[in-house]
Parts: sequence; structure tokens; C-alpha cells
Amino acid sequence: MSRIRKYPMIVLLLPLLAVIGLCNRIGGRYECLRHTPVNLLYQTELDGLDSLREYTFVITSSARHTNKCERYEADLLPRGKVLLYILRDKANVQPQTGDKICARTTIRRPQPVGSFDYGLYLRRQGIIGTAFAGRYTLLPSAASGRKPLQQRLYGRLKAAGLNGDELATVGALTLGYKEDLDPDLRRHFQASGAAHVLAVSGLHTGIIYALLIGLLTLGGRCKPLYENRFGRRLICLIIIGVMWFYAWLTGMTPSVVRAVLMVTIFEVGRMAYRQAISLNTIAAAAFLILIVRPLDMWSVSFQLSFAATAAIVILTREVQRRKELTNLNQTISGRIVNSILGIIIISLAAQVGTLPLTMYYFGQISNYFLLTNLIVLPLAFFLVPAGLISLTLGGTAIGLWFSKITNGLAWTMNHAVEWIESLPGSTTHVQIGMGMVVIYYAIVIIFCLLYANICTRQKKSLSLQPK
Repeated sequence: MSRIRKYPMIVLLLPLLAVIGLCNRIGGRYECLRHTPVNLLYQTELDGLDSLREYTFVITSSARHTNKCERYEADLLPRGKVLLYILRDKANVQPQTGDKICARTTIRRPQPVGSFDYGLYLRRQGIIGTAFAGRYTLLPSAASGRKPLQQRLYGRLKAAGLNGDELATVGALTLGYKEDLDPDLRRHFQASGAAHVLAVSGLHTGIIYALLIGLLTLGGRCKPLYENRFGRRLICLIIIGVMWFYAWLTGMTPSVVRAVLMVTIFEVGRMAYRQAISLNTIAAAAFLILIVRPLDMWSVSFQLSFAATAAIVILTREVQRRKELTNLNQTISGRIVNSILGIIIISLAAQVGTLPLTMYYFGQISNYFLLTNLIVLPLAFFLVPAGLISLTLGGTAIGLWFSKITNGLAWTMNHAVEWIESLPGSTTHVQIGMGMVVIYYAIVIIFCLLYANICTRQKKSLSLQPK
């Protein structure tokens, strides 16, 4: 009972997960129950699938380069979303974000590839299916020619003097804009174990959060104001506002919304003088997200982000406590060693939490993830704020000068991941089934419970010893 009272949000989250999973399972197995609330959430049913018809689309994303086509996300009028493939043709102008086009095509649900049901995966993202438009007609639209916020901000990075792969990397790190990333560059990041850096999520929001704390407390020197009730609440509200503003700048993508929501819950708890992120905080964030978007339960990024965060909280708590008892922070060299140890501990914990999911979904693991994180994470800590400063200053004289620093950091990161990917044995290809994933997590949970029980007994025995 004491553990249930300690983690009330986990008690609420587990039944919600069970209900979502059961509804999807029943709706997928029995035709008479196909229209459950979960399956109707994104309205991915469409009359006329797999038949040639004339459709009207509104382009909602920039082109993503594939082998011979450009891939777009498009709204299907009057409702629905599709992945639209358009043949790359230099003689014709490719559609832009906001353009309305008419095409005679066939919308299909992709067939399963091995054990991976790509059609079901798209439906859980709110996408009906895929379509190929060999010919199309551009229709007049009031939104035609308007660029979304991310593209306009990306243009400011160009105006600041960034270009090439460095521009693409900075755009991905600061804005979550990954449309211009070269496929080879993507492969370097994935094979080296640095793909998480390109997705704006917990790492990036954590960097901005740490910078905000440092600025608002003057590097920790403003503790009296921070400990004051009014000052504490004011700082917490400023942080929450700035973090949601950043989420808006990056397009309110699911990964950044998850991270900012967790920061919000943490800051609300901080107002009540509860200092640490706990499993209760993580469960509260997951609960709120799944109440609004139940199908995120099957999102790969949702699973990976929460698995990594939970593993970091569970596995590093005792290690961090013991590390703080040392005197390493008293010297500059000690602080450097402490920072390196912190990166290693967090990297190992995140790897333990996400390893089975990585093998299940992607069939490969990076063997040099520790080396990658030791190089990439410090670079990202400087590159994210440098990119935001370049974004703010734009093409001004100071902005052009500062962009050289940003460009140098991005160049270093790109070449570092390329070098790590080129090392022998950089990746290992391992594919496991869902059964092995369940067994893995069961073993990890049992180990954590046993270790927690041992630590509790040690604390009790020490408290009973005579002083």
C-alpha cells in the first residue's frame, strides 16, 4: 500500500494502457467491433481504397527526398491525411507547402513487411495510406505560397550564413526541421548512435531548461530570490512559458510536447518544493498524453523517449547519490571527470532502457554509443544555444559573425559521427521479437526491485546501529 500511495500516477496509467491495448486488439480482430473509439480517433477509414479516383490534396510538409520521387504529407480534402509521392521532374515546378493540387491516383494501404505492418503503423499516425501522383494540376489556393513557421525560421538560419550539411544539422537540432538532411548524413547519425540528437526532444529541451535556470538564478547566485515563495513561482512560470514557446517554434511535434509537458509537471512540483523528477512525474506526463492521443502508445518515439527517461531515473538515482558524496566537484579537473562520468552513467542507463526496442524496431544497435555521446552531447550543449542565437540575430553583422561559430560546431559534429560510423564493427544487426522484449524488461524490473530491497535493508541496518 505504501508503494501505491507513493506512485499514484502509475496506478492510473496502467489501467489506461490496458484499456487502449484491449480496444485496439478487439477492434483489429473482430470486424463487427472494428469501429472502436481508438480506431475512429484519426478517421483513417476511406471509401474507394485501392481504386483509381480523382482526389484533391493540400501539401502540408516540405519534400522528403526518396529514390526517384519526392514524398509529401498531404491533407486529403474533405478529410484525412496521406503520404503523397510525386515523381521528381526538373522540367516541372514541384509543389510547395500550402499548395492545393488535383490528381487522379489510387490510395493504398501498404502491405506488411515481414512482422512489421506498415499500413497499421501509418493509421496509428493518423495517415490513411500512400498515393503516387504521376501528373497533377495545381489549383488556386489562398494558402498557396505561404511558408509555415519552421520554414521561415529556417530561412533566417540561411540568412545568417549557414549552408550545406551544417545548415541542415543546425535546423534539425534547433527547429526540428529535418527536410534538408542528406540521406548519408542521416545514416551516419543512426549508425553511430546519435540519431536522438537530430530529433528535438528531451535532450534539447533539457539544454534550454538548464540555460534558463542558469540565467534566471544568475548561475545559482540568486538563491535567496529562488527560495522565496514569490520569486520561486515567478521563475517557474517564466520557465514554463518559455518552454511552451519553444515547443511552438519547433512545430509542436509529439516528441517536444512530451518533453515540455514533463518539464511543466516538474516545475509545478517545484512550486510545491518537490525537487526531483520521479517515476510519478513520468507517469503523469504519459497519462496526460495518452488521454488526448491514445494511439501514441504505439508510436516508436513515444516508447523510446519514455523508456529512456524511466531508465535514467531508476538506474542512475543511487549512482548519482554516491557520486555526489565524493569531493570531485571541488576542483576544475574533478568537475570535468564528474561531467564525463555523468554522461557515461546516463548513456548506459538510456541504452539499457531502449536496447530491446531498438533491436525490435530497427534490427541494429550501435557499438560505439558511449564514444558517440562523449563527443556529441557536449557539442550539442553548445550548438543548440549557438543555433538559437544565430536564429535570433539572422543576417545582421553580429549574426553573420556568430554563425561562423555555429557552423564550426555543426561541422565538427557531422564529421565526428561520420568518423565513428566508419570505425570497424560500428553496428551490430540483431532482430528480436516482442516476446524477447517482454522478457528483457521483466528481468530489468525484477533486478531493480531486488536492488531497491537490498538498499532499503542496508539503510535500515545503518539506522539501527548505535552511534
